[in-house]
Amino acid sequence: MLVLEKARIEYPNLTLRYPDMHVKAGEFVGISGASGCGKTSLLEALFGHDFTGAFFYDKGLLAGTDIKALGDAKYRLMSYCPQFSQNALNPKLTMLQHLQLTLKGNGLPYDKEEFEELLDRLRLPTTLLDRYPAMMSGGQKQRFVLLLCVARQPQLLILDEPSSAIDMISLRDMVSFLVGLRGKITVVMVAHSLALLSKTADQIINF
Repeated sequence: MLVLEKARIEYPNLTLRYPDMHVKAGEFVGISGASGCGKTSLLEALFGHDFTGAFFYDKGLLAGTDIKALGDAKYRLMSYCPQFSQNALNPKLTMLQHLQLTLKGNGLPYDKEEFEELLDRLRLPTTLLDRYPAMMSGGQKQRFVLLLCVARQPQLLILDEPSSAIDMISLRDMVSFLVGLRGKITVVMVAHSLALLSKTADQIINF
């Protein structure tokens, strides 16, 4: 699903080099490493819109096609959930409107029972769909953004520190949900917590 060999990022005064990655379809891969080692930079280089560094690799494939050659078409294959992505929720839209717009933008139908089941798996009440972001806790918003990413039915789900700024109860619910994705969606997740990765990942890559 995702292959990356001899990758590096160059900034004016810094070069970051990365270990090779070979992620199979349906595999759950964790990425760990000290702060500042370039984990988020790599995800932004691969999947972000406004990466400012110079990104090079000998081989970089997503679903068998060169990542740079895919361009924006890669977003039809994957969902990218960056750090603090809950802050991107539109304060003027309800959660139901966020979900409906996400589905409409991806040509997918709204199945009430299906999404109520997703909400239940994330320990989110169905009444949440009528709320605006300001009416929700940080943990609820983070879990709902994860739901939106999964609702797009991606082949690959990229998560950058999804456990940041949430309480332990929200973390427990998120871990349970992510474990349920194993074998169904290919997942690459960056996390500082080795305990979190050990509970969810099939393999852990240390940067």
